[in-house]
Amino acid sequence: MARLYTLIVSAIVGLGFVFGLQPFTAAHAAVTTRYLAFQMFTGAPDTSIPIGGSGKNPLSSPPDKDTMSRFVQGMIAKIGSTGSSETKLAFVIGPLSFDHTDAQLRQMIKDAFEIALEQNIAVGFHVDDSMFWARRSDLWADPANVEWLDWDGTPNTGRRLDWSAEPTAISPQMCLNSPAIQAAVRHEASDVIGSAISEGIATLGAQGKSELFAGVIVGWETQIGLDFKTSQYLGYCALTNRGFSQQHPPPDPDSERVQVVQDFIELWASGMSQAGVQPDKIYSHTAVVSTQSYDSMPERSSVTYAQINHFAPPSIAFGKDYHPGFSTYPQAGLMQQLYDELEKYGNPTWASSEGANIDPASLTSGISMETYLAGLFNHGAALVNIFGWGIGDEASANPFRTAAEAPDSLTAYQKFLGGEALVEGDSVVTDLPTRIHQIQAKLPTWIEQNPSRRAEVEPLVVQLQQDIDDNNFQQASQTADDILAIINP
Repeated sequence: MARLYTLIVSAIVGLGFVFGLQPFTAAHAAVTTRYLAFQMFTGAPDTSIPIGGSGKNPLSSPPDKDTMSRFVQGMIAKIGSTGSSETKLAFVIGPLSFDHTDAQLRQMIKDAFEIALEQNIAVGFHVDDSMFWARRSDLWADPANVEWLDWDGTPNTGRRLDWSAEPTAISPQMCLNSPAIQAAVRHEASDVIGSAISEGIATLGAQGKSELFAGVIVGWETQIGLDFKTSQYLGYCALTNRGFSQQHPPPDPDSERVQVVQDFIELWASGMSQAGVQPDKIYSHTAVVSTQSYDSMPERSSVTYAQINHFAPPSIAFGKDYHPGFSTYPQAGLMQQLYDELEKYGNPTWASSEGANIDPASLTSGISMETYLAGLFNHGAALVNIFGWGIGDEASANPFRTAAEAPDSLTAYQKFLGGEALVEGDSVVTDLPTRIHQIQAKLPTWIEQNPSRRAEVEPLVVQLQQDIDDNNFQQASQTADDILAIINP
């Protein structure tokens, strides 16, 4: 049953993305250069290791310039072009985190700008705002800087990361508005990262290469995360700092915590801006659970929309000193919700701060890379940052690497960098997602009531998933009808 359910959910996720692509009616903000970027991980000396030494230990030393340069050279060689002044290939280095020393951060940024000039490729930067700070015992050893489980000040047991089948415990969730944390952020954002980026921008400008700066992402799915051991929602330290208590609780605890997260993004962004980075090249990074996904969750009755988004709903992606940025992995209803949110704010340029055409939960894809990119660039994205390039060794068949470096993906990149229009996925079978939702809702009960007929329907569910993976929506439509004919005669 679990396998059947996973296949159906995966199909819905992919289709929800494909069929959610509706063209904007409002005009987009003018974009001088659009950037197709690939994340280069800097949590270990080897860029093929996403987060080295993670957990509750500090990140490993970052890669040196030669290692970063080889990553870029290999990417350019495989894609075959760095684009033009209108559509530019880029690499984005990160995480730039509290686990790195000031000297390491400045050196990485300096090296990255030099590589950009040497290889005629744009460069961007991705800041980890609050996850990896194990090195900073001067901060986390003080209970005032660590989020609480309750009004009594019980410290959290570590932030929970759901990046794999088994949750991972990392350093404790920061108390985002503690005075010491905010002072550390101001130093990191303005005096270290921001000033180093500003110097690099000036160097590019002096050589007439300003377009080689793709931008800086201030956050890595910014949020108030869950406690590792209890999976409880946190935020009592932040609420206390806002003047509330058990005796005087806030009328709306969710909105107060949402404001804390938005203020934290603004703190990082304002530091970058004060250092000389232009706000239209500063992007947030939040991970949104779509309302469509939320509405289908069994736990909806006991968990609010703000909580399921870890107090980072779509609205906080927009701010005074930064432009919006989101994770954009395939998810039912996500893209249309983001398009609607962008329209509310006048359709500013924005970033896919993290993403790929693959669902992290099922590790399958229901859309081509061209459709994925079209759903972003054709709707006002100025920066698209793909995760997966160069992860693991080639023999390991990491699904994110496979998707990022697939032949049809390379073709899509070349098309974009060559200035050709990207085509969004076929949406002829417009009611297919609805029929798949019907299958999802009815199939578990039907199998419980008709266990002897499981073998009759299981091959069709597998076939439906294959049809979606192959972007064969006409065949998927027929397969869905065949399943419904059996379970809903």
